[in-house]
Order: sequence, then structure tokens, then C-alpha cells
Amino acid sequence: MKLISRFTLCVLLGLVFVAAFCATGLEANDAPAAEYLPNPFAADRPEWDPFGPGQESDYTPGRPDWDPYSPGSYDLPQLISANPFAPDQDLLIGDEVLSSNQLYLQSDGLLVTRGQVNLGTPYSLWLYVADWGPFTFYDRGRRIISQGFMSPGWYRLDRYAETLESHYYQFNTSTRSNNVTLSVSSAGYPTTYGLVGRVIDSYGNGVPGARARISGAGGGIFSTATSALGYYGMDLPSGTYTVTAELEGFSFSQSTARVWTGTVSAAGTVVGYPVGGAFYPTGPYQDESGWLEGKVTDKIGEGIPGAKVIIDGLFSVTTGVDGGYWVSLSPGWHSITVDASGYKFSSATAQILPSQGSKLDFKGTKVIVLGSGKYS
Repeated sequence: MKLISRFTLCVLLGLVFVAAFCATGLEANDAPAAEYLPNPFAADRPEWDPFGPGQESDYTPGRPDWDPYSPGSYDLPQLISANPFAPDQDLLIGDEVLSSNQLYLQSDGLLVTRGQVNLGTPYSLWLYVADWGPFTFYDRGRRIISQGFMSPGWYRLDRYAETLESHYYQFNTSTRSNNVTLSVSSAGYPTTYGLVGRVIDSYGNGVPGARARISGAGGGIFSTATSALGYYGMDLPSGTYTVTAELEGFSFSQSTARVWTGTVSAAGTVVGYPVGGAFYPTGPYQDESGWLEGKVTDKIGEGIPGAKVIIDGLFSVTTGVDGGYWVSLSPGWHSITVDASGYKFSSATAQILPSQGSKLDFKGTKVIVLGSGKYS
């Protein structure tokens, strides 16, 4: 009797445990997945997400092929085996990382652990994987890449600042890496709208007065005019869109965009080319272009030749033998950054007035890299 009573008691306790577990509504293998639910503001939401665009059309974000900064398709993030210190990259480590797994953001010619990029521009992350084993990559605690096996070495992950949000990156093999924080700046986009974009000419200048045409993958065509600097913005339902522009005397490239409710999404830049003898600029802004000039130097005032002065993250000019530069720009505010190997620069903004020049000098700090075999 005692044996039967003990057996009955064990069975009853087991039934109570099973009932309590089932009451949660989760199976055993469901619990770990809960922490990996997609970020509602992430740019790469899955097809099943009811608030995200569907897959009705091919989606290739970014600028056209002629643009040297043009990103590829980022729907499926891909790790590329690459060496940041190879001659074709020639990057320097700006921030020292003590962990064995190392994660960096490429900022001009430096690898750093925090930074900022403009909305609608590409950027690169560099990873040094120190251990063999399963690999997981996170953004703000949400898993965006998972691979069953990863070998040690350097890898590059190219991304695109498609939405106006902050990022908090980290990866893990047998140990976690350091953190990389990245903020996305609105640049010149009118961020009171759900979808923003820009129409430019082949020189990178904004095209004013163009009619941006936005076609939804599920039907519907929307249009709006560009501002004096070529920007436009609209509030649209969540979905995938095709974007182009119209202006007499020009043909325009086609780009794409994805929109989610509650976010600011950047469409790929649309580029206009003159046809039938037309030339840019045209219309009331023809004589209103201004210019920006200045000098890029080191701390003691010596000019740095061959430095890239990058305007709005869209195009760049190269400094001369004395470190000087000059560029024609549309009126308005522009974001200016400088890239020169072995130097670190602060970014700046410049206001361009119609038919007037503005002056902006940059002074670089020389970078000393410890432990990489490179010294500046």
C-alpha cells in the first residue's frame, strides 16, 4: 500500500507540473525564441511581419551604379571575409578594444567603436572573430545574423542607414565582443514625414522643382515636388515603393523605398541626366549656386594633399598639393566630413548662400595605432 501511495503521489505531482507548464502557452523550445522577436523599428523585418512591407517587388536600396559609395542589397546581411589593413583598405584602429572578439565601425579611414552616419547612406562594420564556433550578431539585443559555424579572422558587414534610428551592435561566438554604438543623423532630410528622399544631378547637386513620383507595389501613385536642395517627403502607408522623378529636359534613374509606420525611411537617391541639350541648373535657381572653399591641414598647419572632402555623404572633392579645396554647392546647409589616411577629423556643417562663397578649414589629429604594426 505504501508503494502504491508513493507511486500515486508522484503521478499527481507530475500532472500538476505539466498543467502549470502548459498554462503558459509556450512549449519547451519556444521560450528561447521570445528574446529574438524582431525589433519593430529595424530595417530588415521578416515577411510575416504585418506592419512591414511585403515582398511584392524586388528591393534594392541605395544609390545608382555610377556612385562610388553605392551600397548593394541589404535584405540578407552578408559577412564578407576581408582585411581592414590590406593595401586596398589601409584602415587604422582609432579605438583600442581589449576583448578577443573585436567589433568596429569604419569612420573615414579609422576603425572606431562609436559614430554617426547620415540617413540614406551606406556604412561598414568590421569584425575580428577570435574563436571557432556558432556566430550570432545583434542590434540592440535583437538577433539579425545567426550562423552555425564561424572560423577566426576579419570580416566586413556592409549596412545601409535606411531608417532614422540608433544602433547598438555586438556579436558573440564563445565570448561576446565589445559594443559599437551608431546614431543616424537626419542630415538635410525633412524628417517630419514617413518617407524622405532626394533628387540630385550627376554632380551631386540637389535638383529643385522636380516632381518625385512614388509608386506602391500594391498599387497607387503619389507625387510631390522637391525643395530648393532637391529633398522631398511624404507620409505613406507601410509598403514597398518604386521612386523616380520628372522634370522637363531630364531623364531620371529609378530607385526603391520601404516604409513602416512610426519610422522615417530614406528612399534611394534619384539621379537626373540632361537630355536633348538641356543642362543643369535650370529654372529660377540657375544663378543661385554658391561655393565652399577651405584648407585641410595637420595640427601645425601643414596642408594635407589628397584628402577627400565629402559633402552630404553623396560625393567628394580632393584637396590639392597645399591641402586646399573648392566645390560648387546648392544654397542651404550641407554636412561636410574629411577622410585622410592617418588623420582623424571632426565633422562640420556649412551654410551656402546664393552666389556667395563660404570658408571652412579642417585641422586633423594624427593617429597613433598601438599593436597593429602601424605608426603615424
